[in-house]
Amino acid sequence: MLTLSILVAIVCLLTALLGIYYAARDLNADLVLLGACALAALMWVILGVALGLRDLGGGHPGDPITLYGYLLTGILMTVGGGWVGLWERSRFGSLVIAVVALVSLVLLMRLAQIWPGGFA
Repeated sequence: MLTLSILVAIVCLLTALLGIYYAARDLNADLVLLGACALAALMWVILGVALGLRDLGGGHPGDPITLYGYLLTGILMTVGGGWVGLWERSRFGSLVIAVVALVSLVLLMRLAQIWPGGFA
């Protein structure tokens, strides 16, 4: 799980940097940035499925509602950011994607703090 969470963090960081670049260059979100946002959402889904399968196998101590609430928030937030980036045809759509990716990165770091050792 640690490797998977690192991959999610890398994808979110690269998406944020790409969104900041697009916003700084006054570019609207194109297929590259929207694809990066979709990849970040897909990585959140994969992390959620992996954690769900692990919980089905042996269970994990702790509050599963909070864990899956964080995972669902990460998924819905990246999908919502991609939606705004798709429909807001200015640099602010790119900026929304960048902010969503940064918040998603912080959400992932907070998730690892709440469940220490849960991603090992």
